[in-house]
Amino acid sequence: MIKILIVDDEGIERRGIKFLLKQIKVDFHICEAANGMDALEYLKTQDIDILFTDIKMPFMDGMDLIKEVKNNDIKCKIVIFSGYEEFEYAKFATKMGVINYILKPVDPDEFKSTIIRILKEIKDEKVKEEKNIRNMSFLREHILYSLVNGTSPKELEIKFNDVIDLSFIKEYRRMILIEFAEDFFGVKEYDIEKIIKDNTNIQFKYLNLNQRQSLLFINNIGLEYRDIKEAAYSIYNTIRMNCMSECFVSAGKKIEKAEDILGAYGKIELLIEKRFYNNSDEHIFIDDEVNEKVISSKNDTDIILKKIKQDMSIKDTESLKDNFKKLCDLYENDNDISNMYVKFIFSNVLKDLYENLNEVSEKGFKEDINKIYKSSDFASVVRIINEYIVRFEESISDNPLLVHKEIETIKKYIYENYDKDIGVEVLAAQVCFAPSYLSYIFKKETGQNLSKFIKSYRMIKAKEMLETTYEKIVNVSYAVGYRNVSYFCQSFREYFGVSPQKFRNEGE
Repeated sequence: MIKILIVDDEGIERRGIKFLLKQIKVDFHICEAANGMDALEYLKTQDIDILFTDIKMPFMDGMDLIKEVKNNDIKCKIVIFSGYEEFEYAKFATKMGVINYILKPVDPDEFKSTIIRILKEIKDEKVKEEKNIRNMSFLREHILYSLVNGTSPKELEIKFNDVIDLSFIKEYRRMILIEFAEDFFGVKEYDIEKIIKDNTNIQFKYLNLNQRQSLLFINNIGLEYRDIKEAAYSIYNTIRMNCMSECFVSAGKKIEKAEDILGAYGKIELLIEKRFYNNSDEHIFIDDEVNEKVISSKNDTDIILKKIKQDMSIKDTESLKDNFKKLCDLYENDNDISNMYVKFIFSNVLKDLYENLNEVSEKGFKEDINKIYKSSDFASVVRIINEYIVRFEESISDNPLLVHKEIETIKKYIYENYDKDIGVEVLAAQVCFAPSYLSYIFKKETGQNLSKFIKSYRMIKAKEMLETTYEKIVNVSYAVGYRNVSYFCQSFREYFGVSPQKFRNEGE
């Protein structure tokens, strides 16, 4: 609804303007003021679209009112209506940016044409403003996407400082990563952003990363651990109830500055990736908890032993050493457990290591088992196993092609089949790996998330098609593996900062 304020000290004049406005058949909300002072007080508390003002009025005339409107940066269209003898005042008003002038007595046709023109200006300006807001929102998304993917804040500041104030990044205090167990975005008909906003009181900037992951930049929750934990659980429960899909939620520590974003994102992504280690029902991970949980119960032994076996199977020696240290910490000073039980547990670790080593003879292994059972102190047991861990580590470093071949097979498959459905399950089947294991070794070998690698390659191929062909956007989308064209356009805009159509137009 268009809001109008009519200012004139003569009631009959105000009623005349109201009558003419009603003849235009537009839904106006009309208010009145008898002088400039009353009008200014109203304008300071209420937004209006059009201000009609006479020039000569008591207390504050129309010219002073216009000056105050400009000085207070009140946004509205101004229409002056006055007698012929006041035309010089009107000319002065035009110098202040007032271009709408109606002479008294008012001609109905002139009045109508002026109002219709102003209404069109208002509509056009609102459309332009909405477009600018959308473009600014897209630019913010592109900047955040760039930060998450390793572009330095300094580089972005140089590139965009004339277009956008990068201080908006300071609004965001935390990041929450959402990852689905299977391809979700662009595949299933759910608007996750809307679902979370409608069902929680969390304020955030939403950034889709790929078909399985989305990142939320949070700006309205406290910095305490309990606040981010509540937010993470709220998001997880909301998605589970509304989408009926398995997902994982990882929340990071507070962000102090733009330079913190890349590292904070890496940590929360790692938290979710680490779920491969523990076959539990855990779906929510909080960065504040990392390295703060101290294993203090004998019941944790089985969990640690499972992790150690998994470390061996995926040949992650750093995690293996870390988990073995946790096992040592668990029993080193616990005098309530029998020595024989401790030796039994550690001999099982030695057995697992032996089964993953080729150069240790069965005879040598049995001798080392006997050494463990005959050891008079805990340190001797630990020393024997550490020697095996060193051998295990050396066996991997001596064979750098152990994993490389499988990763190259995966890359080749992606290069040849990027136009098809190539989720992690499909790729894992090519090399007979578990999907979670493939994701893990791909990241370790290449330093890049598998889903991001697929997306990056698809974006590069889409860019090539846009540069070298005149295929329709929908055909480009299908050609690079996106069946949802809207999702393809969104992904392209996040990756390159412009829509596919705009990218093509700029290249022509």
